[in-house]
Amino acid sequence: MNSLGRKPTDEEVAQKSSLDVGKLLFYRKVAQDAISLDKKIVARVGKGSNSSGGEENGKTIESMVKDSSPTPADLVNKDMLRDDVRKLIKTLSPREQVVIRLRFGLDDGTPKTLDYIGKKFSVETDQIRKIEARALLKLRQPYRNQIVRCYEPDL
Repeated sequence: MNSLGRKPTDEEVAQKSSLDVGKLLFYRKVAQDAISLDKKIVARVGKGSNSSGGEENGKTIESMVKDSSPTPADLVNKDMLRDDVRKLIKTLSPREQVVIRLRFGLDDGTPKTLDYIGKKFSVETDQIRKIEARALLKLRQPYRNQIVRCYEPDL
């Protein structure tokens, strides 16, 4: 800066430091000061950007950029629960398995009504209700449901 009498251009700095301009700009960008996610964003209240109104304590940067998607641990827990529920359902008879899977939408995410299941298998709704009740009673047995008890302690 002293030898030129002015601030050097990016091209001049790049040439003097044996870098290309792209790398120089990259290094400048990387070297910018980091700011804490806990830092509060303060905005003035009132009309216009030069308002003389009081300051309002704003949100933190973290609260504005926080990721609301599930964490990897949440995704793994969900997959493990799904697998363990499948294992639990397999302890039932084939008829009970089908009724429970349809009734609670375990295959497609859409729970089915007793009437729908009864029509699908050409049996009365009351018979489907009995199969469901018997299956749920079996699923509540401690020796069966211990595999999923860790996910919900009140089971």
